[in-house]
Amino acid sequence: MSRKSQNMIKYIIKRVLLMVPMLIVVLIFTWFLSRMMAVNPYVNRIGLTMDRDVYERELKRLGYYDPWYIQLVTYLRNFFTGQWGDSYIVVPNRSVLEIISIIFPKTIELMIFSIIITPILGVKLGISSAKNRGKPKDTGIRFAAVLGAGFPVFWIATLIQRFVGLSLKTFTLGTINLEVVFGNTPGLPKPVPSGGFSTGFRILDSFFYNDQIFLWDTLLHLILPVTCMIFVSLAGLTRLTRSSMLEALDQDYIRTARAKGVLEKDVVNKHALRNALLPTSNLIIGGTAAALLGSLFIEVTFNYKGFGYYMVQSIFQGDYLLINGLLVFAIIIILTGTLVTDVMYTIIDPRIIYT
Repeated sequence: MSRKSQNMIKYIIKRVLLMVPMLIVVLIFTWFLSRMMAVNPYVNRIGLTMDRDVYERELKRLGYYDPWYIQLVTYLRNFFTGQWGDSYIVVPNRSVLEIISIIFPKTIELMIFSIIITPILGVKLGISSAKNRGKPKDTGIRFAAVLGAGFPVFWIATLIQRFVGLSLKTFTLGTINLEVVFGNTPGLPKPVPSGGFSTGFRILDSFFYNDQIFLWDTLLHLILPVTCMIFVSLAGLTRLTRSSMLEALDQDYIRTARAKGVLEKDVVNKHALRNALLPTSNLIIGGTAAALLGSLFIEVTFNYKGFGYYMVQSIFQGDYLLINGLLVFAIIIILTGTLVTDVMYTIIDPRIIYT
């Protein structure tokens, strides 16, 4: 095993070990935040309609009268032993881990299209903009990128809803009617095609059971949210690719290649693009965390019942166990995504060595 590989393994182990104290800090922070909410979580869990004696016994059983540090230690112990508690408002009597296992695949299906399509379109648009610098095509691409970066996600999502749901139907005299995209995706419990078993991923299930109706229903519900997520994600990637390409095209080795008579297509694709993608690749690989955060507003706007939708619902309704579970799970995904980004970056750029 090479020295670089050994250093990489040591670095990964070090980062994984550092994730544990970071996770504990996040757990403590979310626990204190949940206790600062205006809604009393214990009252929400047991209700106000029971007898006073029973009410007091339930409060004691739940640890309401324990010192705060005892409650915190109990919370940390339960988390690391897989006892994340049950939702008592948003999805009553369902465990937090079970809810996450059901709703997170829906968000993955929403994100996966954006993660695949956005880099392809973003790099293509960035290259095209750089090659046509100062021309109308460059101006149009830059203007669209500014729109995507400058306006809130929920505002863009609302505009897309308005155009597709109302204007498009009116302009085409009812020929194009996508009202189905406004319907809710099935919530809990998770739907399955005829056959019973479900992976949680509706698209995969539709292929496993050869259920075309199930597949088209899923894809129709994904059209608008995915379009919105791609449009928003394209902004930063397109601008970064453009600036990186312009910087690469001004280098001496590019002038040398042109002086030798190399075709402009080869100059751009084989020489400039390879170096321009180094800073861009960091944004592409790290796009998972950004897509997860961006899905929050998109899911709420389109009423798409995934991870972000239930995060907002749990906050609004004071379901603190579900809030803590979803937030900590999101932090784990972000920390893992950051680690994968750093590792992949060393593969793309061998000059980077971690110790």
